[in-house]
Amino acid sequence: MSRWWGAGADRGDTERLEAFSDGVLAIAITLLILDVRVDVPAETSLAAALGHALPEIGAYAASFLQIGIMWANHHALFRVVNRVDQLMLMLNLLLLGFVAFVPLPTRLVAEHTAGADARTASLLYGATLTGCAVAFNLIWHHLARGGLLVAGLAPEFVRDVSVRYLLGLIGYVGATLLALVLPLLTVLVSALLALMFALGPSVRPAFTPEFNAGERG
Repeated sequence: MSRWWGAGADRGDTERLEAFSDGVLAIAITLLILDVRVDVPAETSLAAALGHALPEIGAYAASFLQIGIMWANHHALFRVVNRVDQLMLMLNLLLLGFVAFVPLPTRLVAEHTAGADARTASLLYGATLTGCAVAFNLIWHHLARGGLLVAGLAPEFVRDVSVRYLLGLIGYVGATLLALVLPLLTVLVSALLALMFALGPSVRPAFTPEFNAGERG
């Protein structure tokens, strides 16, 4: 069992994992626009029709931001991954499962903007993004503890990623609960939380000065 799941169960480099992940993320982010419809009935202006479509356009923009930043963050994270094992593949599939689900709650949030249904839709939306945050935390801790990261990473970088991912998870849980007060807040706060990772998992240099000096030498 340890040979199959442990850090010694090497599945090679990260190229196939990243290629598959890019494909799933690309499909999920493209599916979002399919639910944006602008119907212009007779004797209705295009401006009025666009106004009626604002909830769909807003939900699309918020989820495009979420998936887009997740893709950028995933790409940046795997620049410091040396290799993957079987458990890493499964955890990455967990993340992709949540990402592929995002278009559904996005459509529901756009369609249900008031009342109990709006709360339900926003709770599902927030819970899906919380699931993505849980998956990112599991991926990172497995990478860090399983010896799958590249050599020379700065301890400050590793600690910063751990803290930021944990804060992101707590933030998404809080944003989800805001649906019980005002559903729109879940979407808005979640979008703001995504921006925390716009520059990658950490803004700190990934490698120690000694490692960089050795690389230059």
